[in-house]
Amino acid sequence: MSMSPEQDDAAIQNAAKKAASGLAAGRPRTAVAQDLVADGWSQEEAHALVASVEDARQEISSSGGRSAVRGWMFWIGLLVVFNLLSWLFGWPIFLF
Repeated sequence: MSMSPEQDDAAIQNAAKKAASGLAAGRPRTAVAQDLVADGWSQEEAHALVASVEDARQEISSSGGRSAVRGWMFWIGLLVVFNLLSWLFGWPIFLF
């Protein structure tokens, strides 16, 4: 695929979206890669892209819940500490 860098980036993004939607629909990796081959990708590039998209999907699904909980716990803890310091030092500002 010989394209300009902008076209190449757009082609990679479109292919990654297509691979992600195919994998999310439950299609096998080989079938998703064959769709990319039909769009003009080489066999190796298509399989590499599908594998990287699948790895990214698995990483996001395995860490998504934990990172969100940690984020909320951090902000709640920060709020409690700030309110405690406000009470201890007599600051007129309290966050609820």
